[in-house]
Amino acid sequence: MFHSHQRLPHALLPTKIKLLLVAACLMGSMQLLVGCDSPQTPIDDKGATRSDDNLKINTNLSSNGSDSTETIDLDGTETNNPIAEKESTTAAIMPDNQTVSTTGYQGLDFGQAITPKVLTDFGLNKGNSDNEQCYYVSAINERGIDQATDKRTAVLYQIIDGKVALIRIQDANTPFYTGIHVGDTAAEVMSAHHENLHYTIDKYAVDGDYYNLIANVNFEVVDGYQSDAPLTEKKIKLDNQDETLPLQIKYHFKGGKKLNSNSVSEKEWSADDKSALQGEVERIDIGIPEAIYLVEGCS
Repeated sequence: MFHSHQRLPHALLPTKIKLLLVAACLMGSMQLLVGCDSPQTPIDDKGATRSDDNLKINTNLSSNGSDSTETIDLDGTETNNPIAEKESTTAAIMPDNQTVSTTGYQGLDFGQAITPKVLTDFGLNKGNSDNEQCYYVSAINERGIDQATDKRTAVLYQIIDGKVALIRIQDANTPFYTGIHVGDTAAEVMSAHHENLHYTIDKYAVDGDYYNLIANVNFEVVDGYQSDAPLTEKKIKLDNQDETLPLQIKYHFKGGKKLNSNSVSEKEWSADDKSALQGEVERIDIGIPEAIYLVEGCS
């Protein structure tokens, strides 16, 4: 029978104590060895530890309260995050479909086929025209000229042979990729194109009160420029083999006066010619040469 007050033999007690002491010594020795092999980590005055001077942390900092990623050295030196830089650069070069440019406008591109479905999907209104080979479309909420206010449709798309051939800007609020707006001066247009513009007067404005400054966007003329005839494919050399359509810009001016010639090419400008340019941009057309050449549009 087991008695709770029974004492252990005196011989066993010293042996167990010895075993415990030996085990404690072994564990202490192992910890000392590990501590010696591990590098020391300095501790700053705030109690934070760091293993090297190049340790970086990601923070979410922005002057406007939005999230943006920066990397900051613990010594306070800010450095650029390559991932954030790449994302920022990509966003900067992405085309803006709210700006009229060589890529088109608001999702419509040059050469794009216009079908009833496209008209519906893009919310476009076809103008009153019996000419199915050449007509204009615009946003449904724009119905052409308001006779009471003389406010014109901001943007028109000219359709030739069922495809987008030209985009026309008729208001100062629509941005254009060259930085020129309706209402700008001839000097501003010349500066934007480094004077590489062709001057022609409107054939109905013999005094030069209406004239055009025309720029070739993505091609050069092979056989010389003739303002009295449309450019054909044989006269055009595209700058890039990936291009499929040659494009031109025509700035239509009002309030000018006739120069010494009805036509001035890009290489024939004189100081007197440039200083004599007057008036302001009334509208901006960008499109294929065939559409640019049509003085009366689709009428």
